[in-house]
Amino acid sequence: MRITLGGDLGSGKSSVGRRLSQMLGIPYFSAGQLFREIGQISNLDALATNLEAETNSSIDAAVDQRTKELDRDLPDFILDSRMGWHFVSNAIKVYLSASPQTAAQRIVGDVSRDTENYADPESAMVKLQRRRDSERIRYKKLYGVDIEDRKNYDIWIITDDAAVDDICAIILAFQSKKTSHREWIAKARLVPMIGIREASGITFTTRTALADRFALPVLIAQNYGLYFDDPHSLISAINYETPLIPYQAKTPASLPSSIDPLELARKTVSHSDLHDWEDAFAVEFSFHKYLKDQSAPAASLNRH
Repeated sequence: MRITLGGDLGSGKSSVGRRLSQMLGIPYFSAGQLFREIGQISNLDALATNLEAETNSSIDAAVDQRTKELDRDLPDFILDSRMGWHFVSNAIKVYLSASPQTAAQRIVGDVSRDTENYADPESAMVKLQRRRDSERIRYKKLYGVDIEDRKNYDIWIITDDAAVDDICAIILAFQSKKTSHREWIAKARLVPMIGIREASGITFTTRTALADRFALPVLIAQNYGLYFDDPHSLISAINYETPLIPYQAKTPASLPSSIDPLELARKTVSHSDLHDWEDAFAVEFSFHKYLKDQSAPAASLNRH
């Protein structure tokens, strides 16, 4: 039993890793913690450590050596590491994704990060992006790999608006082969781009099961899943047996490449539209928050 957790800064890797460790009774290791401890030798904060490592490969070499020792010596473990997928054999390779907004809010609110201090979510977003850019440069230079290439991972989970236990449940379902779906998103992140009237008369009484081959086609924008197709599939997703659902990234052929998908959604979907879907099918959508943060009024798809 080996699980490697890669992903975005603030995506919940350490929380998921520790919870999986508790659930499975196997040790959890954080390459990031080791990296920060090594960096603190020179009294560097998290961003400065990453920038230092761009020209000082000894920090990465120390972390890589420890990872290789784990791979050699331990049969079962969970590793939170950007490069775990590269160094650990016979592991389930997980990528946890978080939008910059979600990541910044999580990290600002995490008092345990003693090497990361941010005045507010806005400044956190700027520094986190600089750290991420530094990481991609470093790993490309050292190993010739792209740490955000989906081909490197067995399963990709969008963690925005997802609970730790629900994320762990999907990872364990994949590990035990109860599902073969590789990409997951929380129902709360869905954005119906169709009106409630189009679902008139449709009722679903059975849950969509983990083993089902169903995956919802959505356009991913800032880790929201914009849904443009028929209401049957959307309702199947809402009735999925877990809070996270499998998705398939799809851009509608009729959507011009010049259009900002979230701007289109803001102009198309209203709070009222979302409430109608929520009331009809007992689901909550986090896109309300995005609409609230926008100053201009939105037009409505609400057609009764």
